[in-house]
Amino acid sequence: MKYIVFPSEKLDEIPQEVLDELHLTPRKSVDGTQVIMKLVHYETLFPSVMALPLLDEEETPQEPVYPYPTYEGEELNTLLSDLAWTSKETL
Repeated sequence: MKYIVFPSEKLDEIPQEVLDELHLTPRKSVDGTQVIMKLVHYETLFPSVMALPLLDEEETPQEPVYPYPTYEGEELNTLLSDLAWTSKETL
């Protein structure tokens, strides 16, 4: 499953009622400046921000391009183990 990291100001654009309706409780970095959430939830909240690359007839479809970094697998585990995402109290 892919996750995306983006500035918390972007999440502030979404009313809390919408987050509650979707049962979303996004995780913020320790300093509160960034948010991480499942990519599928990000696409629900911000459907117009992803871009699909243009294709020639012979090209295979590519994944959308996002304005922020995405993570999955070991790369995600490494990110979440960083002190920016794990408070000292939980270590």
